[in-house]
Amino acid sequence: MTAAEVRVRSVVATWSWRVLLLAPAALSIWCLNRHGTYRALLFDGGWTTRFYVLAWIVLTPYLGWFVMATGRLTFSLIRHEDTQRVDEFFVGAATLILLGLGLGALSILYPQIVLGLAVAVLLQDTKGFKMPRTFAVTLPLTAMSLLGLGFLAIVFLDRAAIPDVVSTDVQQLYAPYLAEVARNHSIWLAADNPIFSDFEIGHGNGLHLLLATFLPTHVAQIISFLYFVGIGAVIFELARTLLPVRTLGRKWEYTAPSIALGLAILALASDPGPQIMEFGKYHLQTAALLLYFLLIIARPSKGQDKLSAGLCGFALAASYPLYAAFAFLTSAVGALTKAIQRDSHGFAKSVTLGSGALGGCILAFGMNYLYLGIPATNPYSIFRHIVSTEHFSRFGSLDILDYFVLAQSIGVDDFSIDGGLLVAMRQIKAIIRSAALLAITFCAIAFVDSKLFPDRSCRSRSWPPLNAAAPFILVAYLVTVRFLDATLKIPSLIRLSIHVHVLTPLVVIAIAFGALTVVRRWAPSWFTGRAAPRLAFLALFGACAWMAYSFPWQSFKSDGAIRFAMGRPLDQMPRVSLNWRRCDELQQSTGSERILPLNGYRAMVPCYFSPLLTRGKIIHTYESDVARDFKKIALGTADTAETTLRGLGVNLFYIQKANCDFWLNGFSDLFQKGELARRFAVRADTPDYWLLTWKNDDQPMSPEAENGISALRTRSKDIYREAYGVEPFEAVKHRLSFDRKRADPGGLDQLSTCH
Repeated sequence: MTAAEVRVRSVVATWSWRVLLLAPAALSIWCLNRHGTYRALLFDGGWTTRFYVLAWIVLTPYLGWFVMATGRLTFSLIRHEDTQRVDEFFVGAATLILLGLGLGALSILYPQIVLGLAVAVLLQDTKGFKMPRTFAVTLPLTAMSLLGLGFLAIVFLDRAAIPDVVSTDVQQLYAPYLAEVARNHSIWLAADNPIFSDFEIGHGNGLHLLLATFLPTHVAQIISFLYFVGIGAVIFELARTLLPVRTLGRKWEYTAPSIALGLAILALASDPGPQIMEFGKYHLQTAALLLYFLLIIARPSKGQDKLSAGLCGFALAASYPLYAAFAFLTSAVGALTKAIQRDSHGFAKSVTLGSGALGGCILAFGMNYLYLGIPATNPYSIFRHIVSTEHFSRFGSLDILDYFVLAQSIGVDDFSIDGGLLVAMRQIKAIIRSAALLAITFCAIAFVDSKLFPDRSCRSRSWPPLNAAAPFILVAYLVTVRFLDATLKIPSLIRLSIHVHVLTPLVVIAIAFGALTVVRRWAPSWFTGRAAPRLAFLALFGACAWMAYSFPWQSFKSDGAIRFAMGRPLDQMPRVSLNWRRCDELQQSTGSERILPLNGYRAMVPCYFSPLLTRGKIIHTYESDVARDFKKIALGTADTAETTLRGLGVNLFYIQKANCDFWLNGFSDLFQKGELARRFAVRADTPDYWLLTWKNDDQPMSPEAENGISALRTRSKDIYREAYGVEPFEAVKHRLSFDRKRADPGGLDQLSTCH
């Protein structure tokens, strides 16, 4: 055998197993991207759905590996120190967030480039991959691990594997932008589909953008699941940092890993907890990064912490700059605590975290302003004063945003600092009360245990000083966020803040165990028994099992996750109420003609950017080329509106029967009663809706259709007036004032039924 043949065989032997290792991932990607999969998931189910779920089960570990391998590569390029898996995951995610943003800004987000990079990273990682540091395999750790895996399997099927067809936001604000990025290979908006709100909340989420180039938009839910697991890893590491179980004796040290894992499960399964957050959004990414910041600040300083803090802080703010306020909060609490402790390294990494977040804010706000003409549309009342009207008019209408502010602000409660303080004080009292009760209970158990089951081999040992700073940082963060929730009462902020609930059981147990270490110094003989650590584990295991069963399992059953995995189509799932068949019907009956809905905004959510329809077919109310001309169409005369719509190629208009949810363009003078019969004819009259088109001489509109449409429109105005005390559309159109005290937004529930 020649030397060349030997080299060839060596190369084949070296790379063949690596190719085989990646083959299941390639097969899964092919399965997920088969033509017609989305339609089959919605209407048919069967084996397509079964293989779809199986493909995600196979591919998800590869995606997690890709993130962690990127983190290891980042550390190896900058630092040459041993790292923990949790650090590798979050640094990898931050690196990919910024990489995706950069490639998208350069308009080179092609699947060939992304897949090539991913394969190169994974192959490079196989060369130097080391097995993670393992814990001694014990019965408690094995039992807790099996419970955790079962819980994660339930959450994966219930929240990640099933496409989110319940949340209206996911279908019209998140998935469409990922599809546009995959289509255009760029984060920048197409002139014929300027979904500016999606751009604002989506263009900085580079990890999502990267994976959406070669996977369906459903990948957002899989990414959220990875972050969900990342939150569990953060809680596990925090528990190991906060709980001084090893100082209580040898038997306690034996159960330490299983107790830390149990706390992670308890935190993830708590109600409310991150498992109820919408996985199709970016909230879990933000929550995971914010909790990771707490881990960086709370644990003893390490060499790579400043890199992790700065990079992850920058990535968080770049993805959505407003959430950097939470990073600033963590940075401030950490800097204050470390300064009091005279911990220069800890102070430096706290400052690095804040500096990274500040840099990300500058980047994100700067990009938005240079491109959109406004740093952010939320809170609009602040940024409205510095908007560039010329820039923004290329994408949307400031008049529509004015309408949003008016319609959404009427009847909103004023800020309540007193209410926020009350909630914060209640939170502190509840934590102290629970920790005290838990500590007293364990002290009593430990005392009885030492008398009944003494361990003669247990000896007194030295212990490190208590880490009081870490619980203080967590309590300060938890209480401050709860204070902001109760003070500001902003629904989107409250939904994001659900992540702080994972800290409550951790903080309570940390304070209780801290108290136990103090008692042990005073009475070491109380902690010489053998049964107390086992009882503590059994109590925690029981709490985890009950929590994992009672809450996520109920959601699991109500969502019908098993039925979906077994092949049931999405439109037959228990909690699904939206109607995709109407979207399909409109596509089949009108082809590529564009349709402007005048009412039924919420009912039409599945149709706006649906893959079932031709692109831009159902015109979105405020994110479309039509919305840019809101002033001409909705606020202008009937003649101006008709001329503008005809120029945009809009010839069909949808009105849902028995629905008074008219919005914006539906209130245009063009569609008032006197203009309907003069300008429109009925293209289709079904039991559920009218479809209007421009009138020709031989197409008169029936009096029944004219009166029916006019009655719905008039009733819609009455409902708005009854709920708000003023009609928001008319207030924007004529710059009217309103009496905030008369507002009763609860009356808007009548819009969908016209009662």
